[in-house]
Amino acid sequence: MVYRIILLRNGQYKKTIHRCKTKDTSFINYQTIKMENDSIVFPRKYINSNGIRPVTYKICVVKDFEEEDKERTLRDDYGRVYKEKTLFGIWTVLASCEYNYEETFWLYGHNPIHDRKTIVDIMKPLMKGAHRAKYAKQIIVVHNKLLIHSEEEFNMVVCKNKRDAQRLHHALHDAAKKNSVKSLIFMGTASPATVSRMYDVILENTDWSIEKIRRTSTKP
Repeated sequence: MVYRIILLRNGQYKKTIHRCKTKDTSFINYQTIKMENDSIVFPRKYINSNGIRPVTYKICVVKDFEEEDKERTLRDDYGRVYKEKTLFGIWTVLASCEYNYEETFWLYGHNPIHDRKTIVDIMKPLMKGAHRAKYAKQIIVVHNKLLIHSEEEFNMVVCKNKRDAQRLHHALHDAAKKNSVKSLIFMGTASPATVSRMYDVILENTDWSIEKIRRTSTKP
């Protein structure tokens, strides 16, 4: 008998994380993977694959299907009870849970593929000098971009879409509040009246064209 810990993305098989011959060993590794995954700060919610689309990940402990296997009894999102079917017709699921990947971002001025930044990386320049008197930075969502700027400084985080930019904005707001940082001004999402002014800020601080600035996602 072979036991596996597999990764699913949007319900589809992605890869086998671990393979062994005993149930006990598979569950020991499953619990280790779950604990390590607790360190994720800002989980990925969207992927850029054939367009920007929502994503969910799950890990499952599975075994090769046998006729005498008992199906798990689960509840759906509406609380309704159902029997879980054999996975892909070949595996019996013994345990499963949500799994997360740390989201990474394109910080303007850095390579968008090979030098992507986590939310922790973004917090560092955001919090730099934030406790000084007469110090203020504005943080505002412009389409799929999060602008972090002041008279002396400009940073721009490019997210996959507006929802991800808003989610990042809110997470940074919560972090600033938790650390009692009051000199960061969180502006929310730019209104139609504000967007054109933010375009000017981006034009002044980047080499981007207005067409690129107006994009609402990282989808080409």
